[in-house]
Amino acid sequence: MKLLLVAGPFISLREPYNGGTEAFIVALANELVRLGHSVDVIAKDADETNLFQVIEFHESPLSMKDDSYRPTSEWLGQQHYQTLQYGLFDVSQYDVIHYNSFIPEIYAVGALLKTPGVLTLHLPPTEKFVLMYKFFLKHAPVVPVGISTRMSEQWTSFLGNDVDVILNGIVFDQWPLHARKADGYLLWSGRIAKEKNVEAAIQLANYLERPLKIVGPVFDNHYFRDRVQPQLNERIDYISHATQQQLSKLAAGASAYLATATWEEPFGLSTLEMLASGLPVIGFTTAIPPELRHEKLSIAIDSQDWRDLIKPLDVAGDSAPGACRDFAASFDMRKTAAAYVSVYKRIAEKVR
Repeated sequence: MKLLLVAGPFISLREPYNGGTEAFIVALANELVRLGHSVDVIAKDADETNLFQVIEFHESPLSMKDDSYRPTSEWLGQQHYQTLQYGLFDVSQYDVIHYNSFIPEIYAVGALLKTPGVLTLHLPPTEKFVLMYKFFLKHAPVVPVGISTRMSEQWTSFLGNDVDVILNGIVFDQWPLHARKADGYLLWSGRIAKEKNVEAAIQLANYLERPLKIVGPVFDNHYFRDRVQPQLNERIDYISHATQQQLSKLAAGASAYLATATWEEPFGLSTLEMLASGLPVIGFTTAIPPELRHEKLSIAIDSQDWRDLIKPLDVAGDSAPGACRDFAASFDMRKTAAAYVSVYKRIAEKVR
């Protein structure tokens, strides 16, 4: 099949990734090529090692800033200009379009197209996204897919129809198994923002007097400056953003991974990546979806109090790295890609 995956014309797919959605798009696109499909991806750029082709919509050489009718900054005006180019792009060459974007203009344009599509629901419902996706699904021949059971259940109540589930996966070759260090540091990764709640990990590490390494881009500068930075010291270490290879090396020196987000993670790729690396995961049910929970290897507590993580951390200390990886093994990107191909073929045949 000839497939078009849509990230967005100003979305970079270079490492270190901005989030889990970018990592998913890259891994899926590469696996689809390995399965024999032709894959193009609408994005700003991507690493040269990828197997798919990037379709770029360039910025205008003219200024897109607007100070009059609807005030718009230069960068936002350029984003609007790039995105609306999708409406002039010839999609007739593709069998299926797979949408993985959070850009409203993409769906405004996409609603005009007759090419069958798949919409992956990467985020929980919000008023904005509910309106955006309901409009899109009303006008376009598109099938929605949730990346976990709880995403499917949440979106079903808004979209009015059952939402298929295709669980996320990872490329296991990128996450080698490590011989875990029982006396190693605690590890936390994610974007630095209030809802990711790195503070809980810091408080736990301080109480236990154990080293903690924090990895991730700063999304909320005020939160980082006021709530995180003052707590950094020789034991609590912030490493900033990291590639998957760098994060894998950090996992090699850790004893456990902490998942402390207070919002409901749609899937939790970081949890899966650490399990594949041989690390047990301890965290809150909001951070670890049901599919990734295990009573000894990936322990989720129905609490958002860091004190309640102390005992589970002791339990996880007895876990074997091989057991962690075996538990994660069913979440392979090859399985995820094959499931999407089945949906692609089904909707393409239905439209024909």
